[in-house]
Amino acid sequence: MIEQRLRAMTVKEWDAVIDRADLLIGPGLGFQDALTGEFDAAVHIVTGDRLTDDARHELISELTKSISATVHRVLGTRVVRTTYRTDPPEVTR
Repeated sequence: MIEQRLRAMTVKEWDAVIDRADLLIGPGLGFQDALTGEFDAAVHIVTGDRLTDDARHELISELTKSISATVHRVLGTRVVRTTYRTDPPEVTR
């Protein structure tokens, strides 16, 4: 197997991927150092449009638990914010 390095995406690239793939925006998870308060990691979950609401909520719940446990184990951090919006984000110009 050929190992491929992950390249950082810009917000603009990420937005284009979400639009092209017809993905639904889900929650953002922020992970903060318990001592300094500085953010160490953040993850934004998006899901496929064909999932039922029940499947989407269960998937998001399980991903949140797994990601949180991994980040906590590796970095010793805690989740400080989990958000989930069902309405479209506001566009500001």
